[in-house]
Parts: sequence; structure tokens; C-alpha cells
Amino acid sequence: MQNYNSKFKILTFYTVILSFTFLFLHFASAQSSPQFLVSWQAQSYVPSWYSGKVFPTQGSAVEITFEVLNNGKIVNISGNKVRWYINDKLIKNENDGLGIKSLKTYATGYAGFDLEVRIVIPDYPTGVLDTTIRIPIVRPEVVIEAPYPDNKVSSGSNLFEALPFFFNVKNLSELSFEWTANNKKATETGENPWALNLNVNPQTPSGTSINILATVKNILKELEFTSKSLQMTVK
Repeated sequence: MQNYNSKFKILTFYTVILSFTFLFLHFASAQSSPQFLVSWQAQSYVPSWYSGKVFPTQGSAVEITFEVLNNGKIVNISGNKVRWYINDKLIKNENDGLGIKSLKTYATGYAGFDLEVRIVIPDYPTGVLDTTIRIPIVRPEVVIEAPYPDNKVSSGSNLFEALPFFFNVKNLSELSFEWTANNKKATETGENPWALNLNVNPQTPSGTSINILATVKNILKELEFTSKSLQMTVK
């Protein structure tokens, strides 16, 4: 992939958020001892090269794990009660076993809302330990990979690729792709429906604008879709 602008922008955006959400430290006292170290991972689709935070969309599975640190060392809580709450609802407690340090749940809310996770250890030796994290639920997104400086294309073949993010699917085969150019259905490359081969007629006047629109849908969840447009100009 030649054009890293779109990748960089989305990666930078989510990396900034990552610094606030991936590892959440909650101090039980002003001396920061003991403390929770909480991390979470959503099972949403992203391209294989993406190294930023993977956020859940509505319905995505999310796994949360934690450790308790004291003076920089991990505390053994295998004999302690751990109570998990999701959006103020008790999900797991000591009836499910002691020392439960991980939970798999689902993002049931709508995009723009948070999945609120609360973890309580009621019988810690120094008193009740309690922390809450909020996991943002996002809309799926698509970025159009356009390896053309200044968004200018030449006559002949011009290749584009749709890069989907945060869909509640396991792989690209569960997504449908539709391309249009100036409101007319465009031709995909065939084997790869996420790619577009835009063939510009050599007689097309220089300066002609071509609006490319990529629409991506979850095949099994019709309300999960997104689109992205890109304005190109013929050289």
C-alpha cells in the first residue's frame, strides 16, 4: 500500500485514545497502593497491519482482564471475592468462583455510548477495592486507500482499496462492498470486491472531477454499514 496518509490519520487518532483507555490505573489511595491494572480487547475486525486500539461496535465481544498491583508487584487474589458489574448489573461474583480476573461480555449499547465495567474486591486485606472503566462503543468505519498524490488520477487503470475498521465480523468475507463513481455503479477488480479498478477514458478532459464512494455492509447485520467518499481529479 503506497498511501499512508489515511492509515496514519486513523492510527494516530486511535493511538491517542489508546493512551487513555488501553491501560487504566485506578489508585485505591493517595499513595497509589494497591492499584488496579485493567486492560480490554474488543473482537472487531481491523486490517492486519493496524496496531492501534480495536474498539467495539454494537454487539462486539469484549474481553476485560485485570491485575492488582501493590508496590509494583502483582498480588495473588486467587482466594478473594471478585464482583463484576456491567452497566450497574452484577454479572459475576463469588458464586462463580474466587479470584476471577477476566470477563467476556458484549457491547450491547449504541455507538456513542460507553460500556461501563466495574470491578469490586470486597474482602481485600486493606478494605474494599473498587474501580470502574468505560469502554467507548463506536461506529464502523471505512478508509479509501488512494495511492495518488493530490488525489489526481491519470487516464487508464487506477486502483483503490476500501479498508474497513471495527465491524462486528471475523473476516472480509462477511462484508459486502459497493463502489460508485459519480453516482454510477463502478466495477470492482473481481476477486477482491474491496478493491476498485477505476478506468479513466483517455479522452476525459483534464480537471474532470470524479467522486468515488465506497459502501461497506455487514452481510449478517444489515444495520451495520458505513460509507466513505473521495474526490479525485483527472490530470
